[in-house]
Amino acid sequence: MIALVAGVSAGTETAHAAPPIVRNQNHAYDLDWIQVWWALRQKCRGCHRPGTERHDLTSYAAIIGRGPDGDSPIVVPGSPEESLLYEQLVWNHAADPDSPLPDEPAMPPDRLEWFSAGQLQALERWIRNGARQYRRPPVPGGEPLLEVHFPSAKECAACHPRQYDQWSRSMHAYAQHSPVFEAFTLTMIERTGGTIGTFCTRCHTPIGVSLGETGSTRNVCRSRLSMEGITCVVCHRMQRPYYKASGRLPVTPGQADQGCMYGPFVDAVPVAGGHPAQGSGYLLKSEFCGSCHDVTSPQGVRLEEAFSEWQNSPAAKEGHTCQHCHMGPIQGVPIARNERPWGKAAVVPGVDPASLPDRPLSDHTFSGPDYSLLPDTEFPHKLDWMYEQDYRDTARLSPHQRDTLTRLRIRNRTQLERARFKRYELLRNAARLHVTHPQCAEQGDRIPIRVDVESLVAGHNLPTGFTAERQVWVEVAIIDPHGHVEIVSGGLDENGDLLDEHSHEVEAGHLRADHHLLNFQSKFVSLTAQGTERTVIIPVNRHLAPLNVIRPPTTPAQSFGRPFVFRVAKSSLPPLQTAGRTYHARMHGDPGTSTIRVRLNFRNLPPSLFDKIGIPHLKHLLETVVIDEYAGCVEVR
Repeated sequence: MIALVAGVSAGTETAHAAPPIVRNQNHAYDLDWIQVWWALRQKCRGCHRPGTERHDLTSYAAIIGRGPDGDSPIVVPGSPEESLLYEQLVWNHAADPDSPLPDEPAMPPDRLEWFSAGQLQALERWIRNGARQYRRPPVPGGEPLLEVHFPSAKECAACHPRQYDQWSRSMHAYAQHSPVFEAFTLTMIERTGGTIGTFCTRCHTPIGVSLGETGSTRNVCRSRLSMEGITCVVCHRMQRPYYKASGRLPVTPGQADQGCMYGPFVDAVPVAGGHPAQGSGYLLKSEFCGSCHDVTSPQGVRLEEAFSEWQNSPAAKEGHTCQHCHMGPIQGVPIARNERPWGKAAVVPGVDPASLPDRPLSDHTFSGPDYSLLPDTEFPHKLDWMYEQDYRDTARLSPHQRDTLTRLRIRNRTQLERARFKRYELLRNAARLHVTHPQCAEQGDRIPIRVDVESLVAGHNLPTGFTAERQVWVEVAIIDPHGHVEIVSGGLDENGDLLDEHSHEVEAGHLRADHHLLNFQSKFVSLTAQGTERTVIIPVNRHLAPLNVIRPPTTPAQSFGRPFVFRVAKSSLPPLQTAGRTYHARMHGDPGTSTIRVRLNFRNLPPSLFDKIGIPHLKHLLETVVIDEYAGCVEVR
């Protein structure tokens, strides 16, 4: 009898466990290939694609294989010096006077897109090591997703330069870059014991979540594709409606030519070496935007309701969608697609533009209330060599690096100015002030000043989105004949905060609260251990537990009309509605002409939030935009 346990004798025979079988298979595992392919796809794919006269650089097989005319391969494994690809891309990047390399590479033609030192070194190593393709050994459950499994927006720019130019300065591109969002997410993860997971980042970087990046992954450790935020394929790979809120959207992997791109046009035009394309009516509906712009926390707190507000708005009744206002030529004004400017939706290198139809053009700036807080060297664009070297140390930069850094700053500042113009345009079309007051008064009299705010927005409340952080308030001031300004309401403390319960100086008793403040900012309200409620800045209730673990509620919020321990007190102005207040101001000044100044101010974030999430050094970048302003005179006798 043979024993069933290894090493235990039974009679004269012993059973032994079978040794593991190890097969030495040559799995290509060259990390340099990932960097090489990433650079080739972004910088060369527009011209070097299948079906054209130029060598195809869109796949490993095409790069290693022979050219379209059967000529010699452009890559000779083991010999960079004999490889035409390396010869066309290499150049004297270090500005070494003794180098035999050319001062400028043959390709790419754009000076800002020349291969950096690190990319050239990776290309040289990859070829010298045998020009192997990166491939993982087969694993159960399929191959894990990597950065090379999704196309970058820069690849789309080759044929869609107009759309890429607009998108690159948009808040969709900025979504994960935002230092405020990164700090806010890290604060939420700390305050929820990590149980919030990727709830925030799955909207701001869907591809980053698909690649396995966690909610607490710092931006400096994220992949470049993850930092593209809401990149092209997030929207244009949506093959069917999912009707899920809070950013629960899948992103179909595959290179640009390996998956269908869905757009608003039903008559797609095939292009040699291009991607498959189909029309999708879902892209034209507000439900598409609502996937990320309606956010409900796992505990049932409705954090954002832009789409829900639209569903019940006059705009929805009139058939106006989000795209009509936010993708038209005038931000904030509904313009139907057939009333937009017409032009070429694509400009394909090597293809006669006359063969492509004219289309109604959509604006991919997606203007909103936010703007970049990053230096003009970090957003919207950044050069490849800046990931390899500290560009702030200008003494160590080569002439090429100094030149391209200057060009980059000019380009980025132009882009940021265009984004600022569109943001101001949106805010100007948001609301209007109506002010009435007496024309004459006696010295020392209290006069009534009636201020009404009329919303011009038909599609959602003012403000909308993350309304607990958006501030739209009325500032009333009296300027006496000597120019002295007295703030009646709407003033700020030394930290720049409004004089409400979130002002540290008001909370400490150093300043009086502004009880007449007309502010359309919503507030997070938490239930305290005493059974009372108080407003908080961070949407986590720490009054009932020092460490909050986010879990589904035990009772449905719908049964009570609100979550049990936390809610949002909405104060935003409904669509096309008017709300106001009467201020009673005493005319303290000397006899003469006094001026009453009323401003409707907007600020996307309050300074107190920056203090709470640990980025007070960025408060000086906060901007208050005057949406509308009124000035009138009062004769004081």
